Amino acid sequence: MKADLHIHSIYSHDAISKPETILEIAAARGLNFIAITDHNPLPAWQHFDGVADKYPVHVIRGQEIKLHNGKYLDGEIIGLFLKEPIISTKMPDILAEIRSQGGIASIARPFCDRRGEFRAFDQIDDWSRIAIEAKNGRIYKERNNEMAAGLADRLNLPVTAGSDAHTPFEIGSVHLEFDGDSVQDLKAAILHRDVRIVGGPANALFSLISSFGRLGIAI
Repeated sequence: MKADLHIHSIYSHDAISKPETILEIAAARGLNFIAITDHNPLPAWQHFDGVADKYPVHVIRGQEIKLHNGKYLDGEIIGLFLKEPIISTKMPDILAEIRSQGGIASIARPFCDRRGEFRAFDQIDDWSRIAIEAKNGRIYKERNNEMAAGLADRLNLPVTAGSDAHTPFEIGSVHLEFDGDSVQDLKAAILHRDVRIVGGPANALFSLISSFGRLGIAI
């Protein structure tokens, strides 16, 4: 089975993909599971409910949460397998909310030239159900993805991976493969480090195209 665990829709301010477009392309590219990880404060899950049944793709509820530190950004956390939106803004509370829902917290692209390194490791008070996003489709220097995967190996942490698609063209560029056929199988495979990461970065031009989302353009 194939799972892209980092996808944004038009309900993130900097993305242009409509829900049905995402599902259509995910199905065409052979993805079985996708995580919709729109930026906080409110995810767009409900906008997928009315169209998801038309496609052989299971939608996982996710959310990408920014860790603000004054005027700086310490990094971002992806909550996966959520039931309710995460409303907390401080790291220990965010992690507690994710765990209380039976979810997994993945540290998004911990090494990124454009955004800087993840700087909130010292705020993690409980490492259970913490994963590292070991490959991100918008990290264009492979060394940075390799460092993320290496960090997960050194800490013996689970890994996730995803395209970080903000446009339809990027969907599935990076994804996980695992054995099983259910959401529970996927979650167990992640937690037991029994997944395979496939793919590589999409064309950097798509990052520019996605900026049109700020103008309300959607496809």
